[in-house]
Amino acid sequence: MELVHRFRVLLWIAMTLLTFQYASNVEGRYHYHKRNKSASPPPTPAEDRGSPSPPSIAPPTLVEKPVAPPTPAEDRGSPSPPSIVPPTPVEEPVAPPIPAEEPVAPSTPSIAPPTSTEEPVAPSTPSIAPPIPVEEPVAPPTPAEKPVAPSTPSGIAPPTPSPPVPSDPYPNDPGNNSSNSSDCVFNVMDYGAVGDGSADDTAAFRQAWKEACAVESGVVLAPSDYCFKITSTIFSGPCQPGLVFQVDGVLMPPDGPETWPTKDSLNQWLVFYRLNQMTFTGTGTIEGNGQKWWDLPCKPHRGPKGSTLPGPCDSPAMIRFFMSSNLVVRGLRIQNSPKFHMKFDGCEGVLIEKISISSPKLSPNTDGIHIENTKSVAIYDSMISNGDDCISIGTGCANVDIMGVTCGPSHGISIGSLGVHNSQACVSNITVRNAVIRESDNGVRIKTWQGGTGCVSGILFENIQMENVLNCLLVDQYYCLSKGCLNQTSAVLVTDLTYRNIKGTYDVRTPPIHFACSDTVACRNITLSEVELYPHEGELMDDPFCWNAYGIQETAIIPPIDCLQEGEPQAPAEVSEYTC
Repeated sequence: MELVHRFRVLLWIAMTLLTFQYASNVEGRYHYHKRNKSASPPPTPAEDRGSPSPPSIAPPTLVEKPVAPPTPAEDRGSPSPPSIVPPTPVEEPVAPPIPAEEPVAPSTPSIAPPTSTEEPVAPSTPSIAPPIPVEEPVAPPTPAEKPVAPSTPSGIAPPTPSPPVPSDPYPNDPGNNSSNSSDCVFNVMDYGAVGDGSADDTAAFRQAWKEACAVESGVVLAPSDYCFKITSTIFSGPCQPGLVFQVDGVLMPPDGPETWPTKDSLNQWLVFYRLNQMTFTGTGTIEGNGQKWWDLPCKPHRGPKGSTLPGPCDSPAMIRFFMSSNLVVRGLRIQNSPKFHMKFDGCEGVLIEKISISSPKLSPNTDGIHIENTKSVAIYDSMISNGDDCISIGTGCANVDIMGVTCGPSHGISIGSLGVHNSQACVSNITVRNAVIRESDNGVRIKTWQGGTGCVSGILFENIQMENVLNCLLVDQYYCLSKGCLNQTSAVLVTDLTYRNIKGTYDVRTPPIHFACSDTVACRNITLSEVELYPHEGELMDDPFCWNAYGIQETAIIPPIDCLQEGEPQAPAEVSEYTC
């Protein structure tokens, strides 16, 4: 028993020595690593951003060496207890569990069991800089890329298409937009029109107009494949804006003066009155039935043996716009009018384009388009052939642009006649360009009566082709319809008149250039440039006529014109007396 007792004492002493040696090694490694880590601590997310680590976080030694984590007593710098720590629990903290962050609170100085030794190791986890959090503040890809995307709209924008010139002020015009709502279309067939060319459809048109006038962008529709006859009618406003009168069939008046209702005016057929933003369009025909009117014996040379008999000779103008604004006439075929085909009086803002006007060469007084007291007019891309002026411009007109018109057979394009019965006439800013005039009695003409007053100024004829034309360039201040006109001293002043790039052929029966200006009021500031006119048949006529005309020749003129005087008139009239 004594031997056994001694053996136990020796065994206890041996184990005690081993235990103190192991604890000393652990404490030595702890202080060794603590000195090294205090020299170069590892970066944490807070250090990387330049802010100090919070004091509540465990010392960095716990971060770097979780193999032998200290107990809570060691972490406070207290000596290790003399209690025996089994070796196995010390090796287990090699993989400390992450969720044990909360037990960082100070523990009691008593000896912690092996399990409690593992859990305090967890607070070292926040001090370890994981790879993902460290990389995020360095180069976050999402914030860097987002500002790039908005640079697309704020950079170079795609070119914006220029709006068409002139822009179409009537987008609801059926000629441009076939998708009109049926609620705004008032078909005359729905109001009792027959459309056989014999029945009187006037009432149906008037009722359709009344209802279309009351709605915005209303459309009065005369459908195709029908022929409608109506008597003299005034389609009056004011109406809602965007009103459209669309003729796709045939529209015509009674045939001749004998069938014309006695209660109706003999001077007009279709009248559009007091309208704004109205369009007259369609793919159909406006037929005037003018032959019986032309054959009246009171018309020039229609009496016996070519005579002209006296008597009332009223004939209706076919289409008249009166005291209206912002009008469009587009796409129609207008033919065989008893008198003027289309007339504008007291209007402003008129666009006429892509229309066709026709009547026989010998039909009397059948002007194609006549405007007076009307401003801001555009006539584009149209064809006109008739028995009088293709286009006639009366008094009170300004800012008229004519382009792309083919004219003839006809009497040409005329300004006037002006100053009749000693009246005042004012016309300004008229441009005719890119036109063709063929087989006509005149080319471009200005005609005034003696005794008138006023002024014609700012006239440009440019890029015009003449084909077998009499009087290609004509100023006639002695206009008279008979041989009984008396000479008078007063006249309408003609000034600032330009002819540029006018070429082609002329009929040799008259000189191609004829400037007959007033004796007392000379024509002034006439400019000729690139005028080349040759005889259509026969020999070259080299005797243009000038009287009291002043101006310059910018280039050589064919045929040569020596009668145009340079400078100003020697005894100029007081221009202020003739200005408008």
